[in-house]
Amino acid sequence: RKRASRPSESNNSTISHTMAAHTTSVLLLLAVGMGLLVAAQEDSCQPKYKDQDSCDSDSKCTWCKAAAVPSSCFEKENAKKLPSGVFSCDSTDLQDPPAWQEKERTARWVVHNSTYGVLSTTSTLYNGTAFGNPQSFVDGDVGFTTGTPYFYVSEMDQSQQDIAANPMVSFTVDELSVGWCQKKGWDAEDPRCAKVVLVGKMLEVTDKDEATKFKEALFNRHPPMKNWPASHAWKIKKMEIHNIWMLDFFGGASLIDPAKYYNVTL
Repeated sequence: RKRASRPSESNNSTISHTMAAHTTSVLLLLAVGMGLLVAAQEDSCQPKYKDQDSCDSDSKCTWCKAAAVPSSCFEKENAKKLPSGVFSCDSTDLQDPPAWQEKERTARWVVHNSTYGVLSTTSTLYNGTAFGNPQSFVDGDVGFTTGTPYFYVSEMDQSQQDIAANPMVSFTVDELSVGWCQKKGWDAEDPRCAKVVLVGKMLEVTDKDEATKFKEALFNRHPPMKNWPASHAWKIKKMEIHNIWMLDFFGGASLIDPAKYYNVTL
C-alpha cells in the first residue's frame, strides 16, 4: 500500500498565499459593506432609485459603480465619503482644482478635498526605517477648511507608538484620492496628478472646544468612525505643518511657504 505523499513546501506556500488573498478580499468586502450600511442608514437617494438614469436625474443624487459590491444611488454628500479606490461616481459636484500655477491654492484644495493620506513616521518597530500607514483625516468639514490635518487615532496604532518616541512626521495626499486624476485619465505618478507632502509635528488636541468641533467634522466625513470601539481610547490629534512639498506639473516640485498656504481662502 502506498502512503499518501505530503504536500510540498511550494504547494503549502501556494495554499497559504491563496488563503491570504481570499482573507484580504473578504476583509475588504466587509469594510466596504460597513461603510455602505452606515451610508444607507442616512441616505434618501438609495431606497428611492434603483437604476442609473433615474438616480442621475435627481440633482442631489449620483450613481456610484463598484466591482466589489453592487452599484447604487447615493446623495452627493454621502458619495464624497465613499472610498474613491472602490467607487466611481457619476458626479459629486467636485469643483475643478485651481490652475497649476497657483501653488498654495492647489495644495489647500488637495488637502481639503482629500479624506485620507499616508502618514509616515520613524519606525520604533523596524529600527528607524520610514513607516507609511494610510490614515483618515479632515482639515475641516464640507462647509469650512483650515488647511491643518486632524486625525481620530488610538495609541494602540503602530504609527502613534512611533509618534510617542518621535512626533516629527510627514503626511502625503494626492488628487488621485479625490477622483480628479481618474476623471482626467492620469496615472498616480503623472506630474499633473498633484501630490502634496506635509512635514511637521503631530500634536494632541487638548482644547475641548477644538476637539469637539473636529471630532464632529471627522464623524461627518467618515461616518463609520462613530461605531469604532470606545475601548481603544480614541484621541483627536493634528499636524503642526513646518514644510510643504508639492508636485503638480512638469518641471519639478515646488517648496511652499506654510504662511502663504494658510493665507489662502478657498
